[in-house]
Amino acid sequence: MITRRVRLGIAVTNMVFRHPTVLAGAAASLNEISKGRAILGIGTGDGPVYSQGRKATPLTEFETGVKMIRDLVHGKRIPFPTGNVGLGFNLRPTPVFVSAEGPKGLQLAGRCADGVILGTGFDLDVFRWAKERIREGTREASREEAVVAVIAAGMLCVRGDGNEARRIVRNRIANRAHHNFRFTLETVPLEELEGIKKFMAGFDVMKPMEDRVDPNLVNDYLVHRFSIAGTPTECIERIEELRDAGVEHLMLTPARKVYHETVERFAKEVMPQLKGQ
Repeated sequence: MITRRVRLGIAVTNMVFRHPTVLAGAAASLNEISKGRAILGIGTGDGPVYSQGRKATPLTEFETGVKMIRDLVHGKRIPFPTGNVGLGFNLRPTPVFVSAEGPKGLQLAGRCADGVILGTGFDLDVFRWAKERIREGTREASREEAVVAVIAAGMLCVRGDGNEARRIVRNRIANRAHHNFRFTLETVPLEELEGIKKFMAGFDVMKPMEDRVDPNLVNDYLVHRFSIAGTPTECIERIEELRDAGVEHLMLTPARKVYHETVERFAKEVMPQLKGQ
């Protein structure tokens, strides 16, 4: 209520626990309160879903739900057995972002979402691969590629010692990496494939977030791909590299153990160097 510019949203929720109509109502309400600054990030379901013995939403059902949400938050009425139902008031359209990593999920996002929260990390070759999969989806739905915004997502840790920063993020990126490689290994370089297979075999989704895998299985390739971690100078260089390659939006999650310190250092030592770029 006291902010004016910051974007607000969830990254991400799912349809396993909440019906699409409930998600649409919540997103539309937040967007009205914030005067058009909200987004809704949604995925098929991950750790919390599995830990309760439930299953992720099948992609066909998920796509139907995404379309239902988008119709509702754009003020349309949709058919139910009781008749056509809408949210009941004039709306500011709320952008719906799909969290996706695999080729089918990325194509789905291209067909029906306003944007993609790209869980494939910050590797530029993988970024280009993902953009092509999204492009395939937009072509299938006869949409313009530019209508789908892309947010590259991963972990963040800023420290005076770059090696310490990369050590801190190892456990926290494990869940992101596992979620990514459940869908495909085709983005993994051949020389890294054996290490990734060992990582996947040693991962236990039923354990607490930061205890799901031996940190020794989280190798340097995973750290580089799924995080921006290092000294302020190293983080600036990495972000500039991404910007130069066409990455326009980042979603950076600070490592939990040093959350507030990371936010402060990023605000004071990284962001000022990026203003106007």
